[in-house]
Amino acid sequence: MMRRSFAILTLLAMAGTATATQPVPPFPATPVLPHPARSGYVAVDGVRLWYAEFGAGPPVMLVEGGLDTTDDWAYLAPELAAHGYRAIVFDSRCQGRSTCSPTALGYRLMARDTVALMSALHLERASFVGYSDGGIIGLELAIHDPRRVVSLFAYGANSNPGTLAPLSDAQKRVEADSAAWSKRVYEQASPTPNDFAAVASRIERMWDTQPHLTAAQFGTIRAPVWIVDGDRDMIKRSDTDFMARSIPLGSELILPFASHYALWQYPKFFDAAVLQFLASTDPLAHR
Repeated sequence: MMRRSFAILTLLAMAGTATATQPVPPFPATPVLPHPARSGYVAVDGVRLWYAEFGAGPPVMLVEGGLDTTDDWAYLAPELAAHGYRAIVFDSRCQGRSTCSPTALGYRLMARDTVALMSALHLERASFVGYSDGGIIGLELAIHDPRRVVSLFAYGANSNPGTLAPLSDAQKRVEADSAAWSKRVYEQASPTPNDFAAVASRIERMWDTQPHLTAAQFGTIRAPVWIVDGDRDMIKRSDTDFMARSIPLGSELILPFASHYALWQYPKFFDAAVLQFLASTDPLAHR
């Protein structure tokens, strides 16, 4: 994940593909997850993960961004359900309605949490849509737990912390709005609403030091993967290109006039891309 310094709402340097002369879309209005058909908690390695389900059909795991909640999927989850999929959303450890533990946070740990949740829900395999940190978690799963991953749509993921550089003033204002939103939804959803500063500090340490995914690791992925980003995101295009070309069944999609928040800026466009991904990668996944 690329946003930083949520605890004190101070932005550090980050990289973007947008130049100083390109207009940057503002931080979008943030929707609220609709009431799910089913929801509950699963005990996993010292924490309780909150999850919810929408619809029935082939399972699609939706993995949220860092310091976010399942509101990330307020548009996509019901859209998937309407198109005959079983959309499963969940809050990662220390985020949203899920609880926390003193264990050091890391993408590999969160990937193991995801596998444990799938087992509790009697899911052997699923397609994945991951946003930001969720995309990195999806890549970790595709590398280390390949039998669990039918396919992966990874939006706004990065391969290492070195893909980030200073933002323009306009991007900084967008990120400040994003940071304020993350603090607000944490305090509304978390069972420990007063712990935002401590949790944010721990997640920032993870962002500063992880991930470190290599071309060799990407080369082991056998599932079809779309690496997706906005043309005005904070991630260097060279990293997006690198990930897509390093995955044997990798493809790349760049959304126009989109920042890190395309899933809310252009939900119909974003959701249509996900639906096209699911339809087009299914034959590859089962070849």
